[in-house]
Amino acid sequence: MSKSKIFLIAQSALCVLIAVLLSASALRIFLEGSAWQAAGHPSDWIYTREKAAGALAPILPLILASIVMTIIGLVKGIRDEDADKPVRDAEISRDLIAARVPQPSPEMVREQALQKKLRIGGWIGFAVCMVPIFLYVTNADHFAQTDAAGLDQNIVALIAFIVPWTIAGLACPVITTVLQEKSMLRETDAANAAIKAEKAAPAQGDAKAPAQVQAQNADVAAAQVQAAAAQNAAKAPAPLNSISPETARRRILLRRVLMAAAVLFIVLGIFNGSMKDVLIKAIKICTECVGLG
Repeated sequence: MSKSKIFLIAQSALCVLIAVLLSASALRIFLEGSAWQAAGHPSDWIYTREKAAGALAPILPLILASIVMTIIGLVKGIRDEDADKPVRDAEISRDLIAARVPQPSPEMVREQALQKKLRIGGWIGFAVCMVPIFLYVTNADHFAQTDAAGLDQNIVALIAFIVPWTIAGLACPVITTVLQEKSMLRETDAANAAIKAEKAAPAQGDAKAPAQVQAQNADVAAAQVQAAAAQNAAKAPAPLNSISPETARRRILLRRVLMAAAVLFIVLGIFNGSMKDVLIKAIKICTECVGLG
């Protein structure tokens, strides 16, 4: 493993650690603030500048270290060497090789049936894991307590119930996708074996008509042209304004994480009364601005 690869892994691990610590600090401030409000101080703010500064103080060295590593990486030009390389797609490789086989072998048919079962089973497993979550959030008894302490208990119970089922639900399509890829690789090997067996078979002029032989050769030639075009396209330098599939996947994952964090903090803000405070301030500002206050 190269030094640049180790540097990038360390930088990524540091960023993940900072994100986890920040999330844990925000949750700790919310729980402590909610308990303080429930103890007889309902007008006190949960999130304050002092609390945020106190939570950031232990994490500040890690944040500074992450910034320094980012600057060092930019100055030295450290980047992922595999970022611009085409991502190997087992499905595309399988399709290109299988197109050269006139009649799929029994091994290929068996692997195709297995891939279909895995794909359906993964989504069924995800749907089954989502059913308990739906039943939980639609049960009003789980949210019957409306005081501050009760809301905290509801939120903690909700998170404790949803997170394991969500992890299990997401694990189902992930595991089945990995198994599908392995099955596609086995199907590709079976297709290559069928092609080799066909080439090794002695030519029988009486078995096939000249027209059939020409048609089969044309199909094989067309498949070879498609495979060569795909390889040339993969080797061609990417335009300046294009991004690699891996970068696109990372951006999609980052957007999903940010969306989940935004939804979590919106829910926390609704439960701790911040939404009502913001609404009251907005009403006062609007009425004062138009001269009604």
